[in-house]
Amino acid sequence: MVMTTMLPSSPCQNVAAEIGPRTAGAFYRNEAGTFEVLEVLRGDEARVAVNRRTDWAVVTRHLATGTESTHCMAWTDSDHLICCSTRSAVEVAAR
Repeated sequence: MVMTTMLPSSPCQNVAAEIGPRTAGAFYRNEAGTFEVLEVLRGDEARVAVNRRTDWAVVTRHLATGTESTHCMAWTDSDHLICCSTRSAVEVAAR
């Protein structure tokens, strides 16, 4: 039997895995609907936006209802990327 040791991943790797492929301008779907990612918040800005201890948050728009929300729910196997933004970061920020 070969023993292996799992090295802990870095906090940056954990955050990237939790956010997943969500970037400003991306579209994804899950059982709750289809969403456009308006912005990814980090640090203090994220903590203030969701009023809890977190390193990140995602601002989304539900395409069926137009409702915008901010959350820090991790990317899971039930989430599916539809497409990434073809717009530049400046164009996305100027929305």
